[in-house]
Amino acid sequence: MVEQEFKDTEIQLDEAENSEKVEESNHQIILTPEEIEALFEEKAKHKMSKGEKRKLRVIKKLLLGEINGTEAAKKLDITTRQVRNLKRQVLNEGREGVVHKNKNYKPYNTYDAEISTFVCKLYRREYRGTNFSEFARICQEQYDIEASRSTIYNFLRRGRIRSPQRKIKKKKVEVVATTPVKEKATKPKKTVKKTSAKKGTSKVVKK
Repeated sequence: MVEQEFKDTEIQLDEAENSEKVEESNHQIILTPEEIEALFEEKAKHKMSKGEKRKLRVIKKLLLGEINGTEAAKKLDITTRQVRNLKRQVLNEGREGVVHKNKNYKPYNTYDAEISTFVCKLYRREYRGTNFSEFARICQEQYDIEASRSTIYNFLRRGRIRSPQRKIKKKKVEVVATTPVKEKATKPKKTVKKTSAKKGTSKVVKK
């Protein structure tokens, strides 16, 4: 039962992949070798890495018909579907098609070191002693710094600036109750006189 379901799933995946190939072949862009060469002569907007240059060389060979999709996939160690995607992107975007879309993307919460330095200097020079929450509001409203309060707090902490509202933790002194130890009463030792048969002498023995 499980084996049959597994086979059915494989058949469905193969059919979907074949339909994608047919659809792609129907909408395939046919270029002459001169047009392909011109496509790769355009300079990329950003500096490309070694891996991206390698992808570009393989896709160029694929477009020129020197290798097929399976060979290109083996050379790049990716799937044939990824090769088709790269091919389509290169045809539409040129060299930029092999560059990852997030390569030059800067996250929203990432800020330059210049802003961090400016915030720390501003606090030390003009707002020393102001609590961090109020200072963050001033930065946002008066200096148009597009950063959240938590980000401004992090700038100040990295600049080794402590909040004036920082509480000093008091050490708790643990009081351990002690019970008086009762002294044991010592009994007086008994003295027993022993008389020896010789010369009638006696010895005192303590017990």
